[in-house]
Formats: sequence, C-alpha cells, structure tokens
Amino acid sequence: MSLVTASLSRCLSSRVGYQWAAVGSVDPKRARAQARAAYPKQIAAAGRLSSLVAAGTGSSPARILAALLLSVTISAASQAQDAPDGESTTPPVPESPGGWVYGEQGLEYQSSGGNRFRIGLRFQTRFEDLTVSLPVQDSDSTEQRSELGLNRGRLKMGGTLLAQKLDLYMEYDQPSSNLLDYRATVGLSDNLKLRIGQWKSEFNRERIDSSGNLQMADRSLANYWFTIDRQPGIALHGRSWRGSQADSSWWAEYLSGQGRGGKTSSDSGLWLGRWQWNPNGEVLPFSQSELRRRPSPITSLAVAMVAGESPFTRFSSAGGGQLPGFVDGDYDLQQLLFETAAHYRGISWQQELHFKRIKDRSSGARHSIKGFYLQLGTFPSEWLSTLPRQLELAARYALVDPDTDTVTASQREVSLACNWFINGHRNKLTLEYSRLDADFADQPTRGHRVRLQWELSI
Repeated sequence: MSLVTASLSRCLSSRVGYQWAAVGSVDPKRARAQARAAYPKQIAAAGRLSSLVAAGTGSSPARILAALLLSVTISAASQAQDAPDGESTTPPVPESPGGWVYGEQGLEYQSSGGNRFRIGLRFQTRFEDLTVSLPVQDSDSTEQRSELGLNRGRLKMGGTLLAQKLDLYMEYDQPSSNLLDYRATVGLSDNLKLRIGQWKSEFNRERIDSSGNLQMADRSLANYWFTIDRQPGIALHGRSWRGSQADSSWWAEYLSGQGRGGKTSSDSGLWLGRWQWNPNGEVLPFSQSELRRRPSPITSLAVAMVAGESPFTRFSSAGGGQLPGFVDGDYDLQQLLFETAAHYRGISWQQELHFKRIKDRSSGARHSIKGFYLQLGTFPSEWLSTLPRQLELAARYALVDPDTDTVTASQREVSLACNWFINGHRNKLTLEYSRLDADFADQPTRGHRVRLQWELSI
C-alpha cells in the first residue's frame, strides 16, 4: 500500500507525468529518455492528463483512478526499450514475456508479471448539413447548421492488475473537456464482477455501443429521449448458464441520478436492472456491423428497467439535463426497455422499444413517452461477390411520441448510410442521409440531414 501511495503522490505532483523512480538495474534517466524518444505522443498525452488531475478537475475518485492509471503508464514507459528504426510508433511484438505492442486497443504494454496497460487515441471528424431544428442529437444544440469539425477526440487509458482481476479504465474527451469514464472493475469470479466509478450504464444496447463502433454516423433519435447515459454508481454484472441455450447476462446497478460528473445525493438515485438472453450460448458483443461475417447466427434478447428519483429528465455525455417542456425540479423516473439484436453472414439487426414515465414530485403532473427504432445493415459482397468487401449498407427507422397524451407530438427519423471500412471500426468512412419529421401543436416540421464522417483510432 505504501508503494501505491508513493506512486500516486509522485504522479499527482508531476505536471509532465513521467517522473517515475526506476528500480533495480534500470537507470532512471536513460529509461525516461528512451520513453520520451519512442513514445512522444503517449507521454505528452499522459502529461496533459496528469495536469488535468493535478488541477483538481472532476471528483476525488476520478483523480485517484487517474493517478493510479498514470502510475501504471509511467512504470511501463520507464521499462521500454529502443524501438527499431522506422518502427517507433508501432513497436514489434516482444520476444520476452513483457514489452510494448500495438494492439486492437492502441499501444499496449504487458509486464513479465502479467499486468497490462493500454493507451489509445480516437478522432471523429464530421461534416454535417442540417436543415431542420429538432432535439435529435447527443448535444443540446439542435439549430440548423452546416459545419465541419472534430466531433469527438478521445484519450483512453486502461489496465489490468492482480492477475487481471482488477481492471481500471478512464476516458477523456478533448472537444468538451469532460472526463467521461473513470471506473474500477473487480473480477469476483469467472461469472461475477463488481464495478464502481462512472461509466455508461448498461441500459440499452445502442448507448452501450461505443460511438466509434456504430453502423450509422450517430445514434438514433430515440437515444435523445431514453438514454440513461453515464452516471457515477456501483454495479454487479454476472453471467449464468454459460454456453447453454439458457445462457444469460445480467446487470444490477445503483446510479447517482445526477448524470455524468454528478455527485451521489440522498435526494436522488436510480436503480437499474438488465437481463439479456444469449440463446446461442455466446454473448453478442456491444458493437454494430457484422464485420466477422459469422457462418452461424448469434442473437440477443434483453429487457431492462430503471426506477428512482432525479432532478433531471434526460441524460447525455454533457451530464444531466431536461427534455423539452421540462424545467429543473424533482422527478420520479420509470423506464422499460425491450431489445433484440442479431449478427449473421454480414447481416446485422437491432431494435429497441422504450417506455418512459415522468412524475413531477411537486405538482403531481405525469408524462408518458414511448418510442422505438429498427436498424438493419448488410455487406452486399456477401450476396454479390463482385462488390467490394469494405462496403456496408444500412438503414434505420425511429419514432418517438414525446407525450402520449398529445397525439400530434411525434418525431420520426428515416436514415440511410454506407460505410467504407479501411481497418474495421478503427478506420472507416461513413456517409449518412436522414429525413427528419416532427409534429408539434399541429405545426409539421420537415427537414434533411447529411453527414460525412471519418472515424480513426490509433
């Protein structure tokens, strides 16, 4: 414990983030010089993050986890060896049990003792032309616009310790300057895990799917109204009857009800439960597009519920907020979800059906919201071999009734997209067209949206 405390103190007090005292026969100055030369971008990113932590951004648990991850980073970097000429950004697979490699999640390090660390960068550049004002985005900005910019820029850091029984992870978004995730997951057994921190709650598949692994340029219109999004909290996750036709995954979570960056309060709190049936004895990953082109189908059926109190009626990566027509207050929230998904031979399917009830605890007013989306995608080369294997086509239909007591308050989305996969989801181009409709107070609104997006992870 004293070694961990010392490491945390060194990382928090360093504005650069790599003043680590090497041990054994490794010369500290030489190790740091090698790390700076071989991994300048990663060291710089770690330095910026350590500055963020030292400045006190985020809650205390966030700073502690950030420091612990940084200590693992620097410990790994200090042991790095000179990379061969021309391969400094992609180190070779080490011949010995420990060393740096470039893997599926970015730059990865494995120590001889089995501990692992990974760091990755992700960029999402998007051109968007929107000709209608609707609340259909993850952000609160719904104005008509035509713009090109960096939609997402993420620094991701994680690692496993204690024979991979402890998993640490954090994620920082540069455009919004938000610390999105900070979490620790403990493997209690092969089929049971405990998690604490802040993360995307396991409510609906579309939101759990990383925005980098989506089939369309972004999530559906329904996500705006129903997502529980990131929350501080504590959770248990398990898997039962593994490998059988009764194979099931389940989640039980207690969340703050304050949204991303919120604090636990006695005046709010949300209980979340999700049960997922894996009828093929295998878990369908939370990732869209059937890139593996499986010869046998893999399917998923899930139900989920949320109940509790919150001062907010909607959640996003920006934190807690209010749906249109609501003001800051004290609300009872109840939500139900039915969800299916499947992958088979390049074809992917998923859908969600949502019900949400909001009760104003002060006035007693009740509001009911319902909605759904259907999404289907395919690689046409599976049906016509002359077509390029990198091409995927997809379509989505979404409908939301913001208040079931008002018949003319529906919103609709029809989207078509094509993806060109250069290196799976880590490097792809997406072109999407959407028609957006809304009927509010007998005033129909119609519009179009075009998005061209480049997703790149390194």
